[in-house]
Amino acid sequence: MSGTKRITVDERAWRDALRKAARADDLQRDIPAVIDAVRRAQQEQAQRDQAEMQARQDRLDRSMAQMSDQARRLEQGTTRRIMETAALLMSEVRGSAQNVRDETRQLLDKQGRRLEAQLKKERTERQQQFARLREDVADLRDRGDRALASAAAQAADARVLNDAIADDLPHERYAPGQLAALGKRLAAAEANVAQGLGEAALAQTQEIYLSLGELRVDVELRDAEWRAAHLAALSAVTALAEQIRYSSVIQVRDDEAGVTAELDVNFWSEGELSALEAEAAMLADKMNADDTPSSAAELRSIADQEVAALERCLTEVVTKARTRQWASQVRVNLAEMVVDTLEETTGYVWHGDATYAGQDQRGAFYSKLRHPDDSEIVVEVAPDETGESCVLRILSYESGLPDESERVRRVHAIADSLRERGLETGAPAADPAPPDPALADFDRLRQVKPATPQRA
Repeated sequence: MSGTKRITVDERAWRDALRKAARADDLQRDIPAVIDAVRRAQQEQAQRDQAEMQARQDRLDRSMAQMSDQARRLEQGTTRRIMETAALLMSEVRGSAQNVRDETRQLLDKQGRRLEAQLKKERTERQQQFARLREDVADLRDRGDRALASAAAQAADARVLNDAIADDLPHERYAPGQLAALGKRLAAAEANVAQGLGEAALAQTQEIYLSLGELRVDVELRDAEWRAAHLAALSAVTALAEQIRYSSVIQVRDDEAGVTAELDVNFWSEGELSALEAEAAMLADKMNADDTPSSAAELRSIADQEVAALERCLTEVVTKARTRQWASQVRVNLAEMVVDTLEETTGYVWHGDATYAGQDQRGAFYSKLRHPDDSEIVVEVAPDETGESCVLRILSYESGLPDESERVRRVHAIADSLRERGLETGAPAADPAPPDPALADFDRLRQVKPATPQRA
């Protein structure tokens, strides 16, 4: 015999009872608060980037003012094209604020292809200009003094460009070791100039200057690519953080009852929203790390993949919170059904004794009925391990000798009543352990939450 009788509620029927919670819409990513937060973050970051790039360009311009007229014109044309490309990359990212998730992958792929094309175009342009330069000085190879003078001028231009790259561009970040190698070659060419080896030095200085120019283009465009990827990651992470903030308290409407209530998502998800918020903060720290900055590829992954994964988690957390909150109310409704049945079929009466364990609506719900002979029945409707379904138990505390046949009759009456109300139930079963006396002490139940299974 056992004073604990268990009734299993069919999972499909329970899920149907929770259908309103399961209708949770996907996250709203186009709400004004999200878009405004992204635009503010983009504007602030774009202003910082523009100021840094302009200051760097001003320094480069001052350095390049020391070059020959021909070299200066060449670098000015390169500067103009680099700045145009950088501005285009940044403006495209800023223009995607209206749809920060759906267009991210397409935009970053498009920008990657454009950057590679621009790098190829710049290399071709410089090579063509140097081809013309070589033609202009080809006849100097047999004219020692003039060849030496031209080599010296080109070596000076190369030295200015080398030093400007060393001082003002993040060359070790985007092209590690390349400037050092070119510096050694330039030093050798300068030594040939010093020794009066005009023809050898002329060929060397032309090739070195061309390589330095290509390095400059590569570093500056890679930096522009990184800044655009960083801005895209910033946009995505900002949108995610704002979505988490916006989703912390949501409005839940019960269409049947015609009421709307606020839902504390972090409470009902048992801290999962806070954990997700911490993950988003870690992603922001990773994106903005100064000591070990993320690569452009890593930033693209943040914008396109990692944020998207956390957005999916956020949708799941919000849906779970809504489901658990609704399941809590369904537990109350289910307990009321059982109490009604017991009052109709037994001599037990409900006197208003009902509580959640620990007065926590996420936990088990208990309702108590009493018999004139001081016997008690406690109806327990506890959440399962997910918090989204339930386990129904009927706990009997008789004052006299237990009547097992009466217990069986009662539990079958309850199962029949639930089926009549549309809830499919399994055959009632007896738990081997007797009911815990502590569960009949509602004052204690309100103060101390009994141990429950660990939730997923």
